[in-house]
Amino acid sequence: MAVAEPGLMIKEPIFDFGHAPQNSTISHVFWLYSSGTEPLKILDIKPGCGCTKAPLEKDYIEPGDSTQLEIIYSTRYYYGPQSKRPSIKTNEGDVNKYLQFTANVYSDRNSTEPIFIDPNPFDISQFGEKPRTKMEFDITNKSANELEISIIDYPKSMLKVDFPKKIGAGKTEKGKIEIVKIFENVEFEKSITIQLNDEIQTRFTIPVKRVIRIPGRSSSSLN
Repeated sequence: MAVAEPGLMIKEPIFDFGHAPQNSTISHVFWLYSSGTEPLKILDIKPGCGCTKAPLEKDYIEPGDSTQLEIIYSTRYYYGPQSKRPSIKTNEGDVNKYLQFTANVYSDRNSTEPIFIDPNPFDISQFGEKPRTKMEFDITNKSANELEISIIDYPKSMLKVDFPKKIGAGKTEKGKIEIVKIFENVEFEKSITIQLNDEIQTRFTIPVKRVIRIPGRSSSSLN
């Protein structure tokens, strides 16, 4: 007779942010699945360092259900390849399970290859009464080959994202992001991860920040 027990499954436990700028905040949502026959309890999460936060949507998950664990990483003054392994302790047993994320942190945004993104980070802050809920940006292909861009990850409920699908060699194309209406009065720090079709499938993560300063009004915050 099978013994009823909880189980934790993480379908995609590893995420690569690719190139990300210093002094910025980037994030990615991992999905945790309750794969056992008893409810799964998240007992403890250790982010791995002071530069990482790991807010959890819920810590009690019924069998067959799932929850989001957002990893929020501050690149600070780090430089070069970075790798962190947040740990997750559950009622499944004594052995912790791990997530892993990597990033290649750079200091000079003009040095990125094979593309240059301007501006970077994306700042959609609003100062004053005049609404500001969208922005345009440029992507320049610095290589000798046409490049295709795929959007790997972004907060779909919060942002509408429009990146050019292809950029010719030496060309510059425009893109646009827009805040979804229900989040127009929310301050946040999120990010967008893209991937190129070059030989090494280069990734870039662009921080997206919104601060609201309107005299006489307060705004909510979502991190």
